Amino acid sequence: MMSTVTSLPVIHCTSTTYTAMAAVKEQLLVLMVSAVLASVVTTVSSPPHIILIVADDLGWNDVSWHNPLVQTPHLEALARSGVLLEQSYVLPLCTPTRSALLSGRYPFTIGRQHLVIWPLSPSGLDLDLTILPQSLKSAGYSTHIVGKWHLGFCSWQYTPTLRGFDTFYGYYQAGEDYYSRICSPRYFEDVICGDKKLSYGYDFRRNTDVEDTDNGTYSPFLFTSYVENLLSSRNPDDPMFLYLPFQSVHAPLQVPEEYTEPYSFVKDENRRIKLGMVSALDEAAGQVVDALKTTGHYDNSVIVFTTDNGGPTASSGNNWPLRGNKSSLFEGGTRGIAFVHSPLLPNPGTVSHQLIHVTDWYQTLAGLAGAEAPTNTDGVDQWPTITGSVPSPRTDMIYNIDNTTKFSAAVRMGEYKLLVGEPGWGEWTPPPENDTDIVVEESSHINTDNHKMVGEGKERIQHLLHLFNTNDTELKLYDLTEDPEERVNLADIMEEVVIVMLEFLEQQMSRYVPADYQPCDYDGDPINFDNVWTPGWC
Repeated sequence: MMSTVTSLPVIHCTSTTYTAMAAVKEQLLVLMVSAVLASVVTTVSSPPHIILIVADDLGWNDVSWHNPLVQTPHLEALARSGVLLEQSYVLPLCTPTRSALLSGRYPFTIGRQHLVIWPLSPSGLDLDLTILPQSLKSAGYSTHIVGKWHLGFCSWQYTPTLRGFDTFYGYYQAGEDYYSRICSPRYFEDVICGDKKLSYGYDFRRNTDVEDTDNGTYSPFLFTSYVENLLSSRNPDDPMFLYLPFQSVHAPLQVPEEYTEPYSFVKDENRRIKLGMVSALDEAAGQVVDALKTTGHYDNSVIVFTTDNGGPTASSGNNWPLRGNKSSLFEGGTRGIAFVHSPLLPNPGTVSHQLIHVTDWYQTLAGLAGAEAPTNTDGVDQWPTITGSVPSPRTDMIYNIDNTTKFSAAVRMGEYKLLVGEPGWGEWTPPPENDTDIVVEESSHINTDNHKMVGEGKERIQHLLHLFNTNDTELKLYDLTEDPEERVNLADIMEEVVIVMLEFLEQQMSRYVPADYQPCDYDGDPINFDNVWTPGWC
């Protein structure tokens, strides 16, 4: 996979001179300024309808354009006739990604970098933030969310209709039964709640009211039915923001049997169900597009599709040939499935390898809408890049920084990626559908590449690492252009590149906000609210 991101020079360090390091910095500065100046805004004739679709836990190898054994014809048709984004990055977990998506901010700057918001967490997305639906609403858009929230609900103030959405049809938590809408925190107890047994609770709302009239419909089709009714009830001349974060394909593994039948050749039962879930998601996405067309919304629409993180191999997601999975900072956890589809695109049928980060969608979509975005977002307007006008103005990014328990961080500059500290499990997992005798290529949590720092730059590197409470055995440097699978650690032979990137990380640490990670508050147990997950306890 070839990246079109501007690269750092290849440096083979033999001395402690920092001339090369200064040259790298100067080159990066010039390129970044030039890219920004080149970003002439590409506009559309009138504010388009914006449909932002988020798949949950969809892995790199869980779609047909990366894996021909997967059946996703609707999604692939949309991607192939739009702009396919092959270097679109997300966070390795759902709450951090959704926080970045709607705020335009790196999660480590707003306290949302550590794990997720658990069922009894008395916290939520910072209320001082102006988030995307609020900006679009101020620009005259009607704003709707259909699906998963997962940005806090302990107080009504954290919930969607008090955060800029006109309507909400969906659920608050990370996941639930696809038919009954029952969310059980038992899955999370060992993580946050110790030995106390918690209650099952119903979790589904229409705006602020409990919604219990769906008659056990499989959730992707429940959501599309609601979208169809929503679209048919409104004037397509009025601009609309539809945020559609599907439940699919998050655990539990559930799908109508008809969707697993095309995968009868897959011997791994859980993988067979997972692929059926992917195909059901694909059908639901196709139904949404059909509804846009039949109601007159499609011709002036922009559809953005992205996953929220890499696929979890523990629940049969797959990211082959990328390394790692959901929750890890390796590419398998962070390089996401994404595309843009729109009849307004001047360059349909494009495959882009430009660097895009989830924080960029706020500036990009606000720009399309003629809305004002906060000045302190971490994103850039990528519409000129998506439409092929200019290279990406983004030449670097932060994967994440988390110093809550063990230090964990990853940064990108040009084609280089540096991991510092604990990146998470870093295996390579072949897809189960290809062979019954799967061999997972394992590696340890840290020091997976037998790295041993040598050279005269070691003292400077150790000084920088001391600031992060880590050491040189926890450094990994990869050239993602030549090595997208992250197999060859270059840290010991490219010390000056490591130094430049560590100094960039040090600068970013000045913006670090400790994680808002709260212990369980049992006041939120659904047994206190007639077995319904309900706000109003924090």
